[in-house]
Amino acid sequence: MAWSALYPVPSAPAERNHAAREDEDRFLARFAGLAALDRDQAAELVSWKFQGMAHRKALALRGISPERWEDHDGAPGAAAVIRRALASSDDYQALAAMAGVGGISRFGPAMSSVILAACKPPRFTVADSRALKTLRSLGLMPPGPTGFRLDDWLPYLAACRTLAQMCGLTLRQLDRALWVGASDPLPPGS
Repeated sequence: MAWSALYPVPSAPAERNHAAREDEDRFLARFAGLAALDRDQAAELVSWKFQGMAHRKALALRGISPERWEDHDGAPGAAAVIRRALASSDDYQALAAMAGVGGISRFGPAMSSVILAACKPPRFTVADSRALKTLRSLGLMPPGPTGFRLDDWLPYLAACRTLAQMCGLTLRQLDRALWVGASDPLPPGS
């Protein structure tokens, strides 16, 4: 998928995009295989996901504040929720543990999937509304609202896994391609 080479800035020179992808790969590789995160690691992933969105970053960081990080009064803290999500063998429950009721405040599918994708890259990808738009434009996801909903997760993940395999890409490479593809005007019937 040629779109993946245009990430992160489609108008930037190829060398700059290549270097940016390598830097991002090095950053994300630090989390691959982890079964738990400490608070600083979770904050790094929040900062990476929402680097250009200060308001969303601030809200997500509240979800992992020191007061919400540890268990409190019998309720699991963000650290325990992340451990449970990463340990889940069920793809839906892995995301819902963090993004659903009783999950991490203000994480939602986007931030929750970043943790899954960073720690388990062969299995998960990022739940991204731009990538979702591209999949819908390609007819690989049914029509729906522009925002990513928890119920989009399983069909989205299945479509991404299938497309990645067909294209010979990793899930991260596919995510990048789909992200760029959202800005590319697709011809009717593509």
